Amino acid sequence: MNKLISFLPLLSMLLILGATSCKKKCVIEKDDVNGGSIIQDVIFYPQSGFMTSNMGGDYVIDATHKYAGDIEISISGELKKAVNYSNYTVLCYPVRGKCNAAYDRKVTIDNTLGTVVYKIVVTQCENCEETRITENYVLVPKFPSSYLVYYDISYIDK
Repeated sequence: MNKLISFLPLLSMLLILGATSCKKKCVIEKDDVNGGSIIQDVIFYPQSGFMTSNMGGDYVIDATHKYAGDIEISISGELKKAVNYSNYTVLCYPVRGKCNAAYDRKVTIDNTLGTVVYKIVVTQCENCEETRITENYVLVPKFPSSYLVYYDISYIDK
């Protein structure tokens, strides 16, 4: 009987540890994806971090944008250079996501309707408490400044 009494606290502790340690750690196993009209393999070098916080919601960067000269790019490993705004437009959109997240970005340019849709799907671990801001710069073929740009942001919590 004495052995059973000393065994009960040990059994209780094992059950408690087993019940609390079974939570699987969330890991996002996918890479960021850029699709649609987005030019692939581009690295952005903005002159300062969190530049989008000063843009006042104007996230279409063309030759006339006040931050047009503040971004350099490297395409497919080439040397860093200024953006050629006669051929390209830069889109961005700051998104707050959890610390473990993947971004699926897609830009659709509709020349018939005169619209651009920038869709961002953030897949993130909901149990991650730390949040980060991602500015989501993408390079797309130049489109007329008269086009309406729409942002479609959604989240998938795992």
